[in-house]
Amino acid sequence: MHRLLRLRVAPLAVLFFLGVVTTFGQSAKLGFVNSNEVLMGTVEGREGLDNMEQLRAQKAQEFEGKNKELQDLQMDLQAKQRTLNPQALTQMERQIEQKQLELRRFQEDAQAELTQKQNALLQGISEKVQGIIDDYAQQNSYAVIFIRDQSQAYVSPSLDVTQEIVRLYNEKYSPQAAPASPPPADSPQP
Repeated sequence: MHRLLRLRVAPLAVLFFLGVVTTFGQSAKLGFVNSNEVLMGTVEGREGLDNMEQLRAQKAQEFEGKNKELQDLQMDLQAKQRTLNPQALTQMERQIEQKQLELRRFQEDAQAELTQKQNALLQGISEKVQGIIDDYAQQNSYAVIFIRDQSQAYVSPSLDVTQEIVRLYNEKYSPQAAPASPPPADSPQP
């Protein structure tokens, strides 16, 4: 059933592309943009990904510290289990349960924070990239510019406009080099 559906959909997609090209005439152009390359190629994207990696590493380090505390408590319980009175044993078990709960919550909160920051980064860049693509398509008479993904088995490199989109993005949104500030007025001049 699914195979039959794919066999029917694939020709429709080809007909759509041919229809777009013939509708817009001989001058119609198609283009593709690789969104991963745009993200990695823009200064803002690289900085955002670097910040995400630093945050991930920080959270992993915090997790390891909390996990070590839990393991130390568990080892302490094992070592003292036979010598503790029932009340002290119950207290240590509760303390371990509390640490396990804290660790689970920390992990969930860290994952939620990373996901939220990643979504914010991608949304911000995506909105800006869409504007760049729209302007580029209009200025260069493109009928369609697609986002390249795994569903395209082959795309001619001549249709790939990714590097041009990255260049335009960096020109428009990358921070300019800060001008050198003059030396303070009270410092002696050489």
